[in-house]
Amino acid sequence: MLIKKVYLYKNDIILDSFAGSGTTAHAVLDLNKEDGGSRRFILVEQEAYANTITAERVRRVIQGVPESKNFKEGTGGTFSYFELGKPIEMESTLTADRLPSYTALARYLFYTATGEEFDEKVINEKTGFIGESRNYEVYLFYKADLEWLKNNALTLAFCKDLPKFRGKQRLVFAPAKYVDDHTLLHYRIDFCQLPYEIYQLQR
Repeated sequence: MLIKKVYLYKNDIILDSFAGSGTTAHAVLDLNKEDGGSRRFILVEQEAYANTITAERVRRVIQGVPESKNFKEGTGGTFSYFELGKPIEMESTLTADRLPSYTALARYLFYTATGEEFDEKVINEKTGFIGESRNYEVYLFYKADLEWLKNNALTLAFCKDLPKFRGKQRLVFAPAKYVDDHTLLHYRIDFCQLPYEIYQLQR
């Protein structure tokens, strides 16, 4: 296979934007098993067979096929399968003349800020926690009420009420802030103001 003829480091990431039947993933998994590497792969496939053929082949290569003579034993390893959803944009979050719900805005802000998958099940509106990325704990200080937004901000009391620091910087979205940079630094907070479009919508 071509991928075995190309010199690859054991920690490389291989991208195949036309995944087809999943041959690239198969080759990477075989090579990892052969030399103990930990290479990863990203496959992209837009055809309808992406799950039933492409991803299914990868599953079988990893797990093995008991009834097969040549592929009885799997290569081991893991992979995740994702399908693209609708674009997450502020324009689609705002509906008519209404402010977005807490969850809708949390989804938009979390993905925009981190580029990582959002899980609404972890939301805690009481503490403002909306998720955790590789680098941040993310918080949202928000209510779908224009008067509330005009009269609330990130304060010292809010900073003190944040959950105990666990080693990751806190990314906090709020209408405004009434604390100085020294306070933000002390509480390990990166402040981000809520998108201007929210206020513009209500004019």
